[in-house]
Amino acid sequence: MTSSSSLFSSGGGAGSSSGANERARKSAISLAFSNGSATGPNAPLRDRLAARSRVTNLGIVLLLSATALSMLLNLRYLALGGASRPPRGFASWSSFHGTTPDELKANLPAPPPGSNRLDHLVIVTGHAIWAGCDFEGRSKDENWILEPYQVGGSIETYWKHIEKGLEIADADPKALLVFSGGQTRTVSLQTEAESYFSLAIASGMNIPTLQGFDFSFNSTSSHSHKSNSKAISASSDDVLGKGAHANAGVPTAKGLAGVRMTTENFALDSYQNFLFSIARFREYTGVYPERITVVGYGMKKSRFEELHAKAVRWPIKNFVRGQKRFHYVGIDDQGDTKPEYEGEKIKGFALFERDMYGCHGRLLSKRRDRNPTRRFHPYYTSAPEIADLLNWCPGDNLGLQGVYRDSLPWDLRVAGELSGWGRATTKFREEHQGKSGWSGVGDSRWLDVGRERQ
Repeated sequence: MTSSSSLFSSGGGAGSSSGANERARKSAISLAFSNGSATGPNAPLRDRLAARSRVTNLGIVLLLSATALSMLLNLRYLALGGASRPPRGFASWSSFHGTTPDELKANLPAPPPGSNRLDHLVIVTGHAIWAGCDFEGRSKDENWILEPYQVGGSIETYWKHIEKGLEIADADPKALLVFSGGQTRTVSLQTEAESYFSLAIASGMNIPTLQGFDFSFNSTSSHSHKSNSKAISASSDDVLGKGAHANAGVPTAKGLAGVRMTTENFALDSYQNFLFSIARFREYTGVYPERITVVGYGMKKSRFEELHAKAVRWPIKNFVRGQKRFHYVGIDDQGDTKPEYEGEKIKGFALFERDMYGCHGRLLSKRRDRNPTRRFHPYYTSAPEIADLLNWCPGDNLGLQGVYRDSLPWDLRVAGELSGWGRATTKFREEHQGKSGWSGVGDSRWLDVGRERQ
C-alpha cells in the first residue's frame, strides 16, 4: 500500500507540476492579449518578446494609408513616368544624354564661322515638296508633289511662307532660317525642307548670310539680287544646274556654307517642326536659340502658342533685349478660310490638346503614314541635352497634366540675365538674394550648354 501509494503520490506530484507550468504559460498568453502585467515594463524580457502584439485601429489606418499611397504612386508612374526610363543598356538618363558621342564629334567640322553668334531661330514649316524646274513655275500644281486636298491654290501660300521666312531672316543678322519637313512622299527622294530650301535659292531673293560672307548669283530672273560683295558667289548655272531640275542642283551650289539657312529633314508634324527645329539649331550652331519665330498657317497659331510651346515649355511671354522670345507669323490661303479654321479645331488642335506630344492614336498613325522610308532623326546625339524630352510620351488623354517636367536648357533658370524668371526660380531668388555664399549659379547641368558656354 505504502509503495503503491507512494508511486501514486509521486505521479500526482509530477502531473501537478506540469499542470502548473501549463497554466502559467496560458496565463502569460492571456495577459499578453489583455495587456496584462506579462507585457508590462516589469515583465521578464522573454515574456515580453514572446507576447503577441495588439493590432490597433490606428495601425490598420496607417497600413491602409501606406497601401493607398503606394498604389497612387504606381498609377502615376505608369501614366507619366514610363517614358522617363532610360533606353536599354543605360543605367540612368544621365548616362545616356549630356554629351555627343566622341566618335560622332570626330567627324564634325567646327560650326560655320559666326554661327555661334546666332540666337534667333526662324522656322518655316513644310507642307509639300516642290519638284519644279524653275522658279517661274512655282505656282503650277504639276511642279509640286501634293496631297489631293492641297490641289488648287495651296502652293501659292507655301511660297508666301518661304518668302516671309527669307525676309525675316535677312533683316536679322542673328537669325538662322530653318526649313522643316521630312521625306513624307513615296515618290520623292527629297524632303519637304530640302525642296523649300531649293525654291528659296532659285527665287533670286536676298539670301540671309553669315557676317563676312555673301551669297549672290548672276541671273536674268526678275527676282534676282546682285551683290557687290565678292566673298562668296555662285553663278546661275551653279545654283540651278545645267539641264537638271533646279531643286536637284541647288545642294551643290557654291557658297552654301555662308548662308544663314539650313534644313531640318525629319519632322512629320507641327510639334516635330517646332521641337526638331530647336534641335537642329543646336546641331548647326552648337547653342540653343533665345528667340523663335514660326512662319506657317494662321489657323495653326493657337496650336503652336497654346500647345506646342507649352509642351516643350518654351517661354512665349518673355522678352529678351526688347524682343519677344516667341512670335508666330500666320499666312493663310486666299479666299474663305472658315472651313479650314473649323477643321483645325477638330482635326488638329483638339487632337494635340489631348495628346500634346503626338505619340498616341491618330497623331502617331499620321506620323507613321508620313514616314514611308523609315527615317530616324539624329537629335538624341546631336542635341543630347534634350534626349529625354525627345523621348517623352506621357499617357494618352493627359493633356497639360502630362507636360514634361524635368530640367531643360532654355528653362528660366536662376543664372543668366537673359533667362527671365519662372515661379520656382523667382521664389529661390527672393529667398537667397543678398545672402552670403550665394553666387546666383543655376542648374549646373547646363553651364556648358548654350549661351552660358560662350
